[in-house]
Amino acid sequence: MKYILLFIILALSINISAQRKIKLIRADKLSPATYNGKKVQKLSGKVIFKHEATTMHCDSAFFYDSENSLDAFGNIYINDNDSVHIYGDTLNYSGNTKLAELHSNVRLRDQKMTLTTEHLRYNLKTKVAYYYTGGKIIDTDNTLTSRLGHYYSQEKTIYFQHNVILVNPNYTMHSDTLIYNTRSKTSYFHGPTNIISEENSIYCENGWYNTDNNTSRYQKNTVLRNKAQELFADSLYYDRDLGYGQAFINVKLIDTVKNIVVSGHYAEYFENGGSTIFADSSLAIIIDEENDSLFMHADTLRIEFDSSNQAKSFYAFNRVKFFRSDIQGKCDSLVYHMQDSIMIMYNEPLIWGSNSQLSGMKIRALITNSKLDKIYIDTNAFVLQHDSLKYYNQVAGKNMLAHFKDDKIDKVDVFGNSQSVYFTRDEDKELIGVNLGSSSDMRVEFNDDGVSNIIYLNKPTASLNPVARVSKRALYLRGFKSYEHWRPKNKDEIFIWEPAKL
Repeated sequence: MKYILLFIILALSINISAQRKIKLIRADKLSPATYNGKKVQKLSGKVIFKHEATTMHCDSAFFYDSENSLDAFGNIYINDNDSVHIYGDTLNYSGNTKLAELHSNVRLRDQKMTLTTEHLRYNLKTKVAYYYTGGKIIDTDNTLTSRLGHYYSQEKTIYFQHNVILVNPNYTMHSDTLIYNTRSKTSYFHGPTNIISEENSIYCENGWYNTDNNTSRYQKNTVLRNKAQELFADSLYYDRDLGYGQAFINVKLIDTVKNIVVSGHYAEYFENGGSTIFADSSLAIIIDEENDSLFMHADTLRIEFDSSNQAKSFYAFNRVKFFRSDIQGKCDSLVYHMQDSIMIMYNEPLIWGSNSQLSGMKIRALITNSKLDKIYIDTNAFVLQHDSLKYYNQVAGKNMLAHFKDDKIDKVDVFGNSQSVYFTRDEDKELIGVNLGSSSDMRVEFNDDGVSNIIYLNKPTASLNPVARVSKRALYLRGFKSYEHWRPKNKDEIFIWEPAKL
């Protein structure tokens, strides 16, 4: 039994050894020769070798039978199991290591792509190809070039390094290191990467791109740029066909045309639909010509863009607060039309300026040259101005138009059911009395000290009274309420949404 097993093992070893030997299938001419100091068989004329499942064709060759290797020249063609086809001008092949090294006009082709280079090493055992002097790979839609490359034919994966360029009909990608799978048509990039198209450019240092469906994910120092905006994020998912992106963590959009900066920890980018939505700690900064920025926070911020990708409208939804050195505000929702410079505030809006507070059902503000010009208050209009620690000047009516000058209230036109309470003082600012008045319409004029004059229109009634003789209730118009505790004192307080003061 022992001798039978030994015989079987010896027979298998001989068979395996025979399989590993390179076989000469045909040649038109064969003669002995010396090449590189070695005795060889010189072959020419339609030479064909076979090694296991691989055939090799050439015009001429030197065959080292004892070393199980060969050097081949002219019209090299390697057929590796009908899955990989390689062409070149010269070939050195070792049957023991199964390593093929080709030079000049080298092409490697499979069902998915074609690789061209001037120097290629292909390991028939591991099915891995290497090039070190520059190469190009072309598949259905893409052309990739790099200085170094490794191709894993079984996994259909290529590793590119140094000066990697991927050219697609829709964009061009530049990277330092890139992995591309020809089966899934997905590229994975590491290191500084730029993707440039007619619509935009994208920079990141890590991510992937599916060239078949144009979806991608970018990470680490991600920046998307178009003609008017720059979008920054820690992570960005982007669908080029839909023009849709999702950005996560430290997201920031800079509109260089309108001088707007919007940030948050989550954003949806609608490139074709022309809008971007921000949420999670969202903040908008509107920079004026004097660098006196307006800071605004809301649960959700949205910017709409026109066909040239310029911001045209700005929307804020839920728990809106804003701060600028000369004006502050609070409301439930807000829209700002940038072309007309009109800001509309909805649902219990409040505006504070200097020592004044404006409120109503809806407020529309006109901004001219980055400065507040006019404010129209629609329904239940109310303006109060802090006269002293104890008293407030007040104007109320159905609707109201406030005119501003040098960022301060200059005059207020009141329409319908107009009422006023203002405290008069002498030149030394000593209190004289309180003026109580009403009419259908009125105009209230202001100076640096407060109310300077009131003009009552259409059935006026007015009286100047000593404060001591007026009831406390009469000193406050119906609907009076100071919301000073809600007023943001700096840009950080716009993130604080306090409950109503009891």
